[in-house]
Amino acid sequence: MNPQIAYESVQQTLRILIPELIVLAAGVAMMTASPFFRWPRRTWCAIGAGALTAALLALLAVSGLQTDMYAAVALNDSLGFYGRLVVLLSGLILLALAHDEPADDTAGEFFGAFLMINAGAMLVMTANELVFLFVGLELVSMPTYMLLYLSRRTSTTQETATKYFYLSIFSSGLLLYGLAFLYGVAGVSNLKALATLSWHLPSIPHPQLGLVAVVFVLAGLCFRVAAVPFHFYAPDVYQGSPTVLAALLSWVPKGVGFVAMVRALTAVISVKGPDDPLVQKAVMISWVVAAATMILGNTLALLQNNLKRLLAYSAIAHAGYLMIGVTVAFANGPKSGYVYYGCESIFFYLVAYALMTLGAFGVIIGLRTAGRDVETVEDLAGLGFTQPLPALALAICLLSLSGIPPLAGFWGKFEIFASAFAASLGDNSGPFILLAVIGVLNAAVGAYYYLRIVVTMYLRPARQTVVPRGGWPVALAVGACASLSLILGLFPGPIVRASRAAALAAVDHSPPSRPQVIVRSGPSPSHSTKIPWVQN
Repeated sequence: MNPQIAYESVQQTLRILIPELIVLAAGVAMMTASPFFRWPRRTWCAIGAGALTAALLALLAVSGLQTDMYAAVALNDSLGFYGRLVVLLSGLILLALAHDEPADDTAGEFFGAFLMINAGAMLVMTANELVFLFVGLELVSMPTYMLLYLSRRTSTTQETATKYFYLSIFSSGLLLYGLAFLYGVAGVSNLKALATLSWHLPSIPHPQLGLVAVVFVLAGLCFRVAAVPFHFYAPDVYQGSPTVLAALLSWVPKGVGFVAMVRALTAVISVKGPDDPLVQKAVMISWVVAAATMILGNTLALLQNNLKRLLAYSAIAHAGYLMIGVTVAFANGPKSGYVYYGCESIFFYLVAYALMTLGAFGVIIGLRTAGRDVETVEDLAGLGFTQPLPALALAICLLSLSGIPPLAGFWGKFEIFASAFAASLGDNSGPFILLAVIGVLNAAVGAYYYLRIVVTMYLRPARQTVVPRGGWPVALAVGACASLSLILGLFPGPIVRASRAAALAAVDHSPPSRPQVIVRSGPSPSHSTKIPWVQN
């Protein structure tokens, strides 16, 4: 590579990563300073909120900067911008929910680790290189172990943290093994370059390596998104963790896991078109995972009475819906005619899911019965009369999770199922139509256990006194989630446009006409960039 090109690329990449560097520096400073400064937990929380706000402003400031996508390890394309924007905004919501969670003596480490998780999630959104992607994913996982242990040092939380730690290490090994095989397919670690090579080569040099890469990368990421058969940790970890950490686990790993699937798998493998044997095998694997995840998650959620276990199985079911989008994205290569459908539906659904699941967990965090937290469905009996505003917010979030119009969750499911109906595997669209039908039936099953909670709140008498807690930060976070679930359901256009722009950016690998660098400017998610790595 030309040294001048490499130098300019590094400079641009560092500018693009200023938001991540702000969050990461604040997290390191907080964890370093916490043994020396015994400040109240709300002071540490305010510092964390200030860091996320500063990163948000920095993100807006660098939104126009771009690098050559064949030379940079990080991209500031539409997916990178909108993904980081969602991470920062959801991070502020989670910070509000967690503001009163840790003890004062561990608050610095707690909120410092929380900032590191946000920095890792932001890195995944921009990742354009295999090692960089892995670093971002691990920067999400490792501080999570600390949060699970720091919150409440009981035997239950220690068991939960240990279980999550060992299973997460196992999944990281699977993922790294798969990424090594993905690199071995073409000898290129740049994801856009890997996709472009796949596009130009008549066939993948080693299709067996490609299949191994798909299997192991998908397995490693399925743990993070709690998809079958790597879902089994979720109910126990959610139930044994503080509610705010269950909320974090339900959203952040799922969000980064599916974006990593798009960046490292679907955008790379799908370029060969639906008739390629490797694409067909990838579609078959993700089809089975999607169907099994939806069916298992919804079926077992019907049997749950504990709210956190119920929402854990709900999270598994929603991973199944999102896997429909992954299945479609594998088949929707440039030669299929539906280049962005699957990715667009994934990104839209992730935004809707973040709002409705964080809102639901937020209501549980913001309520307390006599002497203990709200734990079971029966604890919410009569809530619609004793605490009407929290009950209304929870009802909106649950109805959105079930896909009732006109809420954001309805449009999320509509996008997912519509993408499946529009997809095809060569001349055969039957598998996708069947998968969409399975998804619709599972959505109907899922509506039952969500509506059971709503019925309990409004049609059953109160059994005990439920009082609000958490103060205005929790109320503001829950109100924002419930309100946006309704507003984006009534006016989904902005999220649709942002999701489409992000999807087009994810699958963009503009073929070069001559070996030179052209840096994109302007808002278009699609750009013509030349390949610098052909210059030696």
